[in-house]
Amino acid sequence: MEDRDDLRTMLQVIARGRHASVQFFYMFLLSVAGTGFYVDRSFAVRINGDLNEFNGYTMEAPLSLYPDLKQVKTWSTDFVKEVGLYENPQEPPIINGTRFTAAQYRFADSRLESINLEFEGRENRDRLLKWIEQHYGKLLPIERKMINQVEWHGDRLTIALSYNPETTLGRLWFISPTLHHLVNKNINDMTE
Repeated sequence: MEDRDDLRTMLQVIARGRHASVQFFYMFLLSVAGTGFYVDRSFAVRINGDLNEFNGYTMEAPLSLYPDLKQVKTWSTDFVKEVGLYENPQEPPIINGTRFTAAQYRFADSRLESINLEFEGRENRDRLLKWIEQHYGKLLPIERKMINQVEWHGDRLTIALSYNPETTLGRLWFISPTLHHLVNKNINDMTE
């Protein structure tokens, strides 16, 4: 509610036309904010550069460290010779009381690129959010209001917690930013 009052006050100042430069500045801010395209990562939760693991799995570690994983499928990309999708035949992990319905581990050239965990229910999403904040860093108050997806970013680890309120299904991703970029990059993206 306070945001609406602040916005109303700004618009009243603009409507009175007291300051042309202020008017232009606020109109610019409102247009950028209205598009929803601007995301300032300086406000995102930063993961400590040393953190790069989850539940005994280390991002970019070799596949040979995880002999219990069973291959589900493989493919290749322009920059990764072999991408492999694996599952653990044992039960998916349980975190903070949340039992995952599926767990998949993706490897890029035999190095762990990501872990994808699926769950059901808003209460599980909230429990996972609490657990992630305890282990990887607190969200800003405005980010806590986001239901569909929240993210934590580090140099060696990115975490994404997504949830669809309509289907009540969610995903928790642990990602190596470097390998993820290579898996998703293609030869047509060579503008760097």
